Amino acid sequence: MWEAHLHLKKPAKQHHTPSLFGSEHKKFQLPAFQHEKLEDAYDEIELLGFPLSVNNFDMLQTSFRGQIMARDLANNIGRKVKMTGNLVTIKYVRTIKREIMHFGTFLDYTGEFFDTVHFPDSLKKYPFRGNGVYLI
Repeated sequence: MWEAHLHLKKPAKQHHTPSLFGSEHKKFQLPAFQHEKLEDAYDEIELLGFPLSVNNFDMLQTSFRGQIMARDLANNIGRKVKMTGNLVTIKYVRTIKREIMHFGTFLDYTGEFFDTVHFPDSLKKYPFRGNGVYLI
């Protein structure tokens, strides 16, 4: 962008004054910049609130994407399974005892939605910490 700016900018008036000593004109070259997808993703999150160039799951340090996906939940009723989900939204609700509980909506790795219920006891142990991918 610096080079484009230099080419598009109107040149300033140059005053030619005779030089007492001869000097060579130096041409400077900009170094090649390193470009990484992960850095771009963090810049996009900072600017937009979400990454465009990569999936949130691709930013994880683990390759685990869940034992099952959202489409398989109906086939696993009554079983304990581990899933990963990108948090979409949380609904705050109070119980009869005036304790806070949450209903969560997540997206799995394949882009399917699934909902969760977080009761007060488990919510105290595992509170939400903002947007991102959660192990459920």
